[in-house]
Amino acid sequence: MAKLKYSAKKKKKSVLDRTINFFANSTYHTYLVGGYVRDITLGIEPIDIDIVVEGDAIKAARALNKQLKGKLHVYKEFGTASIITEDKRVDLASARIEKYNSPAQLPHVYPSTINEDLNRRDFTINAMAMSISRDNFGELFDPFNGLQDVKNGLIRVLHKNSFIDDPTRIFRALRYKNRFSFKIEKRTKLLMKEAIDKKIINHLTGQRILNELKLIFQEQKYEDTVRDISNFKIYRIKKKDLDILQNLGQDGFYYYLARIKANGMPITTEEKKIIKDMNNLPKTLARLEKTKKNSTIYYSLCDLSETVLEGICRLRPGFGDKMKIFRKLQKVKPFITGNDLKRRGFPEGKEYKRILRAVFTQQLDKKITSRKQALQYLKTLKK
Repeated sequence: MAKLKYSAKKKKKSVLDRTINFFANSTYHTYLVGGYVRDITLGIEPIDIDIVVEGDAIKAARALNKQLKGKLHVYKEFGTASIITEDKRVDLASARIEKYNSPAQLPHVYPSTINEDLNRRDFTINAMAMSISRDNFGELFDPFNGLQDVKNGLIRVLHKNSFIDDPTRIFRALRYKNRFSFKIEKRTKLLMKEAIDKKIINHLTGQRILNELKLIFQEQKYEDTVRDISNFKIYRIKKKDLDILQNLGQDGFYYYLARIKANGMPITTEEKKIIKDMNNLPKTLARLEKTKKNSTIYYSLCDLSETVLEGICRLRPGFGDKMKIFRKLQKVKPFITGNDLKRRGFPEGKEYKRILRAVFTQQLDKKITSRKQALQYLKTLKK
C-alpha cells in the first residue's frame, strides 16, 4: 500500500495530483479505478485517470473542473462526465451495478457501492480500486485478487458469463494479453472459446466491434492481437496479409478492414475509399513493380488516398524514385480540355473521358510535348 500512496502523491503539479488533492480534501467518496492500480504495480506510468464516485459523479466533476479548468463533457443518461485538459483526460462515473437482459446488449445501470462496481468489471486486473477519499486515503479494494494476477501475469474474468454478457471483452482480453505480455488464464480461455464458438460476437453492433478494432490498432503490438484474433477463428487472416499489416503501421487498420470484409460497420465515405484502395493494394504494388512508364505510374497512383500512398512507401522503400516521378506528374496540367473537343466537333458523351485520357497519356509519356502537338494528335483520333 505504501507504493500506491506514493505514486498517487509524487507529481505535485500534474492533473492527477490536483485531482487527488481535490478529492482528498472533499467530502466525496472517490476511488481511482481502471488501469491505475494495475499500471503502477507493473511499473508503468498510468495514462488513464478513471474515477468512481459513490454518489453523483456529474456533481463531483463540475466541482473538480473548477480546479482543473478543462473542458467538461456531461453524459446524464450514463451518470458520467469527462474533463479534458491540455494533456490529460479525467473520466468520472457514479458507482454502479449492471444487469444484462440479453447477451451482447448494453446493460441497465443502477447506483451501487465501490465493491459492487468492481464486481461488474471485465478482468481481475481491472477490478481494483484505490481510495482517494479523506477518511481512508490509499486503501486498496481488491475483492478478486487482481493484484496477484497482475504479479503472475494472468488475464482472468470475474465470472463465467463475462464474455456472454459483453463479447467485446474477447477483444480486450487479447489486447491486454499482448500489451503486457500476459497469459490468458486456463478457465478464462475456455470460456472465451465457448463464446466464440457460439458466435456471440455476431450479436454486437458494428459500431462496438469497430471501436474495439480501432483500440487494437492503437497498441504497439497490434499485429500480435490480429494474429490471435485469427487463431481464435474470429476474423481469419492470411500470413501474407499479416506481413503487410506489420509494415503498414497503424494505417494497417484499413487494410485489415478490407481483408476481413467489415460489413455492417459504420464506415465513413472517406474510409470506404481508403478500404477499397487498400483492398487493391497487392495488385497496385505488382503493377508498379513491373513498370517504368510514367503513365502507368501515374494512373496506378492518382486516385489513391494519401493514407494508401504513404502505406506504399512503407511497404516498398525501393519505389522511392517512382513516387518522386508520380509527385512531379501530379503537377502536370493537360494540354487540352473538354472545351477543345467540343470546339472541334467531337460528339459529347462518355467518349470525352477516353479521348482526354488518351491524349494525356501521350503527354505523360512525353510523346506529346506541346499543346500544338496535342491538338494535332486529336485530328488523328477524330479520323
